[in-house]
Amino acid sequence: MAILRMISSLFLLPGTLVLSALNISIESDEGIFRSMINMTFWGFIAVMCALPLMIS
Repeated sequence: MAILRMISSLFLLPGTLVLSALNISIESDEGIFRSMINMTFWGFIAVMCALPLMIS
């Protein structure tokens, strides 16, 4: 279980950092903005990893 908690906290880290920088609590955000930040960040990472495979 500790490994799953570590993976989930790593996956949610970008959204958590942005909310902390904007002084928005996670409870007041209800996960909407945090989810958008996480999807944007990890989507960008996925595209950058897949792009070299598609080009060559």
